[in-house]
Amino acid sequence: MSRYEVRFSATNPDDVASGTAERLGEILATLPDVDRGQGARLDGPRRVSGAFGIEVEQAMAEAARDGSRLAKEALGMAGMPESKLVELVVRLVDDSG
Repeated sequence: MSRYEVRFSATNPDDVASGTAERLGEILATLPDVDRGQGARLDGPRRVSGAFGIEVEQAMAEAARDGSRLAKEALGMAGMPESKLVELVVRLVDDSG
């Protein structure tokens, strides 16, 4: 298994509701398949960012696919289902496989 860090930013069509970034951080900390949530923050009235770790069997392509899916899932659960990912950074942090 290889461990990757996933960082993302997303924009929302409307202003982000108060407390959404905190809720997103809590969701990332408890989301199944996420190795370790690293929190989230509000980057502007319509933009949030977050980070988490995941483990995958294959390589970076699998981490990018799973990372974007998990980010979108977390955004939807945090009340931003119409948000759009505008940045996704996937970085290998441990390759024990």
